[in-house]
Amino acid sequence: MSKINLSYGKCNEVIKNGCPIELVLRVLGGKWKGIIIDALQNSPSYYNQLHRDIEGISRKVLTEQLFDLENYGIVSRSEINHRPKKVLYQLTDKGQEVYFLVRKINDILKSTSK
Repeated sequence: MSKINLSYGKCNEVIKNGCPIELVLRVLGGKWKGIIIDALQNSPSYYNQLHRDIEGISRKVLTEQLFDLENYGIVSRSEINHRPKKVLYQLTDKGQEVYFLVRKINDILKSTSK
């Protein structure tokens, strides 16, 4: 598993070493990562199918976001050596846990905002 290196610039050491929320927001933040995780939650998907299923995402952004999620150990990538080559993505065990926790947080936030 790769170590996550975050660049904090001039931020103080307390934030760098003591804020788990910062790490979560860095890993899962952005417009598309949550949508990608949600799309992969029920079953693995080939790259082209993911691109079709996620309306509005460019191929470049999808590739970048999948690469980030793979580096964090949330998504795994498998190449199928057919012609043309297919790439299958799926949530790892860590990715499934992240999905479950985010759903739980979502439920908590929804119940308190009524």
